[in-house]
Amino acid sequence: MQLLELPSVGSPVPAGLAQDAEHLSALLSRIAGPVVLCGHSYGGMVLAAADTGRADVRQLVYLCAYLPQQGESVQSSLRKAGERRPGHWIRRLPDGRTRVDPDRAAALFYNDCPEPTRGWAAAQLRPQWGQALSDPAGPPGWRRHASTYVVCSEDRVLAPRVQREIYSAGAQRVVTLSTGHSPFLSQPQQLVQVLVAATL
Repeated sequence: MQLLELPSVGSPVPAGLAQDAEHLSALLSRIAGPVVLCGHSYGGMVLAAADTGRADVRQLVYLCAYLPQQGESVQSSLRKAGERRPGHWIRRLPDGRTRVDPDRAAALFYNDCPEPTRGWAAAQLRPQWGQALSDPAGPPGWRRHASTYVVCSEDRVLAPRVQREIYSAGAQRVVTLSTGHSPFLSQPQQLVQVLVAATL
């Protein structure tokens, strides 16, 4: 398993969805398949924008993630889903970056994690360039590959209703975990089972 650091997150140089997608495509070019790609939250946008058209990409897994149509951004897809105040917990910084309200981060992202984990994880969050949230996605990868959508039923960041009714409709298989927005911290074994199943 390999984690990918996205250029739009934490970088002092402005970067958006295109740069994140290029970063993923470059990583794929260095990996011998078969490959299962898992995009968490905004990471679903990156899966849609990256060049995932390789034959050895076995499956795309969207973990409580944005699963856009072509031309949709994070912001436009949430408005289409009927969210009146999408990302109301996001604070814009003077330099164009965004960050999660630090007073709300633990309760939003890690609500079902043990207290020590919540504090540690919230401290790891970094600013993200705002253009990443408004950049449109390209042709969706879920039209080319097998895909699984993981609905997190206790999510306080991306409403479970939106996950079920809007985003999961684009996936071939839907799995529900009784977790908040970060099951890799709160219920890692359950998530591992989902990812292993995606490789079969």
